[in-house]
Amino acid sequence: MMFKRNEKLIKTKLWQYLLPSVLLTASLQIGNVVDTMLVGNILGTDAMSAVQIGMTVDNIMELAGYVLAVGGSVAAGMLLGRREREFANRVFSTTFTLSAAFGAVFSVLSVFSPIIAKFLTGGGELENDVCAFVRVTLLGAPVIGIVLQFINYVAVDNHPGIASAYVITSNVLNLSLDYLLLSFTKLGTAGAALSTILGYALAGVVLIPYLRSPKRMLRFTMPKKMSESLKMVLSLGMPTLLYMICDTVRIFVLNMVVVHAIGSDAMAVYTVCNNIVLILEMFVGGIIGTLSSIGGALYGEKDYFGVRALAKNVLIFSYTVLAVFMAATFVFMRQVMGFFGIDGGALMDMTAASLRIFMLCLPFYLFNSFMTSFYQSTEKEKLSSFVTSLRSCVAVLPPAFLLVFLTPPDEAKRLRSLMIALVLGEVLTVIAVTLVRRLRYRGKDIFLLPEERDERVLDFSIGPDMKETLKVPVEISEFCQSCGIEAERANLIAVAAEEMTVNIILYGGKHVKSIDINLSITPESLILRTRDNGIPFDPTHYESDNERFEIHGIELVKRISSKVQYMRVLDLNNTTVEVALDSPEVQNG
Repeated sequence: MMFKRNEKLIKTKLWQYLLPSVLLTASLQIGNVVDTMLVGNILGTDAMSAVQIGMTVDNIMELAGYVLAVGGSVAAGMLLGRREREFANRVFSTTFTLSAAFGAVFSVLSVFSPIIAKFLTGGGELENDVCAFVRVTLLGAPVIGIVLQFINYVAVDNHPGIASAYVITSNVLNLSLDYLLLSFTKLGTAGAALSTILGYALAGVVLIPYLRSPKRMLRFTMPKKMSESLKMVLSLGMPTLLYMICDTVRIFVLNMVVVHAIGSDAMAVYTVCNNIVLILEMFVGGIIGTLSSIGGALYGEKDYFGVRALAKNVLIFSYTVLAVFMAATFVFMRQVMGFFGIDGGALMDMTAASLRIFMLCLPFYLFNSFMTSFYQSTEKEKLSSFVTSLRSCVAVLPPAFLLVFLTPPDEAKRLRSLMIALVLGEVLTVIAVTLVRRLRYRGKDIFLLPEERDERVLDFSIGPDMKETLKVPVEISEFCQSCGIEAERANLIAVAAEEMTVNIILYGGKHVKSIDINLSITPESLILRTRDNGIPFDPTHYESDNERFEIHGIELVKRISSKVQYMRVLDLNNTTVEVALDSPEVQNG
């Protein structure tokens, strides 16, 4: 082959989406971590433990929103990749409507906060603090539900920077209000919950540029065919649903084990360990998050080369960050504990011993996170769900019960047993998923993707060079003839490819770094796909305007093709040109 498909556009998109995605995830997690630090340092470790217990309700409240947002955004990305914009809009509208409805229901449930708090604490000394936190959290449910939709969809819909800017702004407001409400009011743990709600609500002004952007593909319409949209959303969101349910069960059960079978000091240590994972998620969560924002759209386009290249880069980046994170945590462990109000004595020794064991689970935790997101973005929902159910519940709770209750009733010893159980849970998940994958998908690698190219698909890249465009029709004609396509049809699609690539270079100018070209031969038609990172331009809406610029070949392409489609996906121009094979004359000719 004259040209090979390269990774230039994929890597360009990865870097473009990576920083906003990392900032988005980091901002989400830093709010939780610093919230905990502020509560621990200002209100004390008992209040910090109360917030940790109250997060069980927060997880349940966010369950519907996360499932709708993650499943919906992955679905929308795939649909935009397939050029099904109307269906993508229906998904977008359906999830927003349902999320608002669920939020209203949870707000009403806030009247039961005292009952919920008593159930979670068993009527212990933390009951009042838990009740205050839960009440405000439930009242703010509608705000949280809408926020979850926006931060997922905006990133998929060509505006990753706005998504991260919104989350950063909301968390700056959240932490500022945290300090003010915890330090200068008597709201206590209710202040921690209230600052989060207000931060998300006031930051809404950051979303205005997205709502007014011409590059925005998704629009709210009156929801219709909701069952069809919801079916796709729930299918893709099933791993998230299982994760949220299992994680809520895990948090609740382990909280009960720690509080009733180990001790109150152990609860503070366990909270620190949970926040270590949140800190790690600040850095690697955003990297893995690009699998949903980029991978789903690439998979929808059947760009398996791009999906594979993206996944490999995500793994390399993630484990590089993990190695630095683990080294820094071990070196500065005393300072890390101090951030959570643990600054000496037996509690510090117990925390340090537990952290050293707990940190061993992080490499396996990262790999399981990768598998969950990757399989969810490539329509392997069952395998993704299998990973989430194991790592968040099934592989963790039995070892935890067994090791804790077989250990003598000593707080430090039982806490170490719990840490070992958490490591075992992640390791067992990796082993179990590997076995299932090898048994069910024999001969496949970890990515479980179709072959990058077959005998009926031509996939290559060229640079922004007019000399290279001259070779494009030759390459395509020869490929079509080798596949038995009649010369007339082969010449039509070859001409279309040359005209499209010339137009991309002329109009995109210095912005164009590389052009991906894909030709698929189906029984009905020849389908040419071009992708470039030039300025937004929709050839289907082009009208000649020689006073502004000179466009070559657009009208010719329209005349010789049976269908031309355009979509701005991943902030890239994606154009599809189709030449029919089932009739002697081109429909638009």
